[in-house]
Amino acid sequence: MTDDVVRHPRPWTHTLQAAVAVAALLAVLHPLLTSGVFDLATVGEYLFAPTILKAVQATLALATLSTALALVLGTGIALLRISPNPVLRTAAAGYVFVFRGTPMLVQLLIWFYAVPRAIGHIGLYVPGTDIVLIPYQPASNIFTPFVAGLFALTLAEAGYMAEVVRSGIQGVDAGQRDAARALGMPSSKIMQQIVLVQAFRIVLPALGNQYILMIKNTSLAYAIGYAEILLAVSRIYYTNFKYLELLLVAAFWYLLLTAVITLAQHLLERKYPAL
Repeated sequence: MTDDVVRHPRPWTHTLQAAVAVAALLAVLHPLLTSGVFDLATVGEYLFAPTILKAVQATLALATLSTALALVLGTGIALLRISPNPVLRTAAAGYVFVFRGTPMLVQLLIWFYAVPRAIGHIGLYVPGTDIVLIPYQPASNIFTPFVAGLFALTLAEAGYMAEVVRSGIQGVDAGQRDAARALGMPSSKIMQQIVLVQAFRIVLPALGNQYILMIKNTSLAYAIGYAEILLAVSRIYYTNFKYLELLLVAAFWYLLLTAVITLAQHLLERKYPAL
């Protein structure tokens, strides 16, 4: 009887735990909210300010595009990691080692400062014609904060995505591949139509987690001047000195984005459960 109570707690125990947690949080925040140091009106003033909303859009744009590109690149690297060719396996393992082992902030600084300086000038023309794709100009004009952030976050995240996808591929029952081979399916179709489809269902929770991490990792682009949430609030609190209030605005938006992604992930997991 005791074991049943422990394993299956009554619904009211969850409500009680939540109430205790809220009460404890209010007890901690009450002195701050009533001391006069914290200005709640400032939070309300900037919570939905146009500058902040524009920064939220910039954060979503960089995070979503970086995650999507990293998933594509990471899938290719994962396939190389399980390749029978030792050269390809070694190259893929080296990529994962370098980009997972180097801090994203360092990679952002390299792409924004070092790469344009190393390239110097850049231009792109169609050979044999007068068509100019990219006018000849300093590379720093091309590697804007958005472009540098996109390169750095995509390449770094691809190292993590590769391991996530590889674990999903290896989690698919080998018997299904054997059955497909027995039916005469070529290896490429087995991978595309059977293995990868099931692998992505297996790793769907991990992919959601990586997207959430990417939302938060965009704050590192603050260091190269990309106008994401953290840079937007910092420009405001440097003028009005309301540090805590503006940081709470940033925290609110990060939490809201995380909540929306978590909900979407939950709905996708229910619609596409792992087999």
